[in-house]
Amino acid sequence: MRAWMLRVGVMLLGVMLLGGTLLGAFSGCGHDPNHDINMDQARAAARRVHTPPSPGVKMMPGGGG
Repeated sequence: MRAWMLRVGVMLLGVMLLGGTLLGAFSGCGHDPNHDINMDQARAAARRVHTPPSPGVKMMPGGGG
């Protein structure tokens, strides 16, 4: 009696794992949300943001890092 219960349990576990894998595959897991980003524009924006000010420029209050 215990043998068939073990077989059914293992079979149900396998079905659940297979179902979860298929659900994850078909629901869009692994989709890259950044596929439409223009890397040249992103690099230019990063350079604008991270460029330190010139030594002679007066900093505005609150403008520090």
